[in-house]
Amino acid sequence: MKKCAILLLAAILSISVSAYAQSEKQSQPEDKVVSFDTKSYDFGDVLLSDGPLSCKFVMTNISNSPIVIHNVVSSCGCTVPDYDKKPIEPGKSTSIEVTYSNDQGPYPFNKTITVYVSGVNRPVVLKIKGVVHERKKSLEELYTQKMGPVALRSRTIDMGYIAQGRRKSEEGELANMSDKPVKVTVAADEAVSVTVSPNPIPARTVARVKYLVNTSNGPKNWGKTSYKVSFVTDGTRQNGGVTLNTTINDDFDNMTKRQMDNAPVVKLESTYSELKEVHKGTVLRKNFKVMNTGASELTVHKIDVDGDNAKVLTKMPVTVRPGGSATVDFSFDASKGDGETINVLTLITNSVSKPQVNFFVTANIVK
Repeated sequence: MKKCAILLLAAILSISVSAYAQSEKQSQPEDKVVSFDTKSYDFGDVLLSDGPLSCKFVMTNISNSPIVIHNVVSSCGCTVPDYDKKPIEPGKSTSIEVTYSNDQGPYPFNKTITVYVSGVNRPVVLKIKGVVHERKKSLEELYTQKMGPVALRSRTIDMGYIAQGRRKSEEGELANMSDKPVKVTVAADEAVSVTVSPNPIPARTVARVKYLVNTSNGPKNWGKTSYKVSFVTDGTRQNGGVTLNTTINDDFDNMTKRQMDNAPVVKLESTYSELKEVHKGTVLRKNFKVMNTGASELTVHKIDVDGDNAKVLTKMPVTVRPGGSATVDFSFDASKGDGETINVLTLITNSVSKPQVNFFVTANIVK
């Protein structure tokens, strides 16, 4: 009986290990399994009287095995997804149709649709957006940021998070405010490519602009990163332009479970420094300790500072061996601001569990 129990246990363990290995092998990054024609759809300026708005996202199976969409979840009840639950064969495509009710009132909307696909190690996030108006508005009312014959709705675009080495795109609009067609070319940072369609932009119309950030191009950046885009119209470079704001973290998608289990783990000895009363004009030098409780080397790529007083003095990157610690020095300059202030130091790390961790510096600046 004991021998049978041992054999049974061995068989169960063998099946479990095999299933785990198969699951680990089958679960891959999105770009190994599926591709989308787009992940963001902009309805642009619409009217309440237009009623429900619909669009389609086309998903193609680029893997060697059939896949299925397990579920599609929207961020709001006003947005309803519809999709085919049948298996999608390799090389075949399917559509996810999304309908926005457009009955929420005249304001901008930005909704997310989360797609769960078999074989993909993380959900895929799609977006729809637009601006709803009660009445039709003129180009001058909508596009207030003028640059010669063209104009923008906004000079900043939030790209969100991008994994190091990967790409991400976002769409915008560029209006031709003049009475004749305008040819547009673009000058941008090395990591950015931009397409304008149609181009030339017909008189008194709006072109779609696609901004693509490829973190593999140009210098390697970490944390909060801004990219600049300038527009050249009919050979004349216009002042201003667009700033693409993003936050770049490590890419953990290709890590196996074993690598994740043995990953570094960042921990701060204390999460804040309370300086209490600091006389205006005083410059203090302080520090905090970063610890690594994981099984492999921790890297602090960069420390972003949100606030006008704190400045990181320690040279980046900082590496910490497993079980070890490192000290980060920073200064606090009380020449700016009055009264209670909070500065946030955000560590950008290769810790899977905490790619970003915050350290707070509080003070009361007095005369």
